[in-house]
Amino acid sequence: MKVSALLGPILLMWGCGETAPPCQTAVQSPVAPSAGCLVITDRGVLLVRDWTGSVALPGGSVRPGESARCGAERELFEETGLVALAGHTAQRFDNGFQLFWCEVADSAEPTIHRPLEIRQIIWWQPDEARFIEWRYPRQGDQIRALIAGDRMAPASLVESDW
Repeated sequence: MKVSALLGPILLMWGCGETAPPCQTAVQSPVAPSAGCLVITDRGVLLVRDWTGSVALPGGSVRPGESARCGAERELFEETGLVALAGHTAQRFDNGFQLFWCEVADSAEPTIHRPLEIRQIIWWQPDEARFIEWRYPRQGDQIRALIAGDRMAPASLVESDW
């Protein structure tokens, strides 16, 4: 009885997030099992911390029939509440994860939409980013190199139906 009493509120919390807006990217991208966004603004690099304490870029599984770019935009929204435009590919990882340079509005404030998954949203300064305990350690070095190189390809170069 106690388990079912707790299950209702947990499921309610899990499913109460807003629905992600339609994909902002008109340009198709290859299919990938998972995708994410690398967001760098004047505030820093956008990261999420899970309940184990490790940090990652916002991202996750791409849905069947969804492009990697659209999956990256949706995952960013689901985890942080931010609407993004996914631009050029920043990195493709060995596990199939496709990372995109993503732009968000300068005034946008992130909010946790998945409290059972995400404990904290962080704006890290790039010089601090090298000290992060990454959720996926092998990817950490590649991500740090992207951040340090700041080889950002603006998302505005990608066709959009905005």
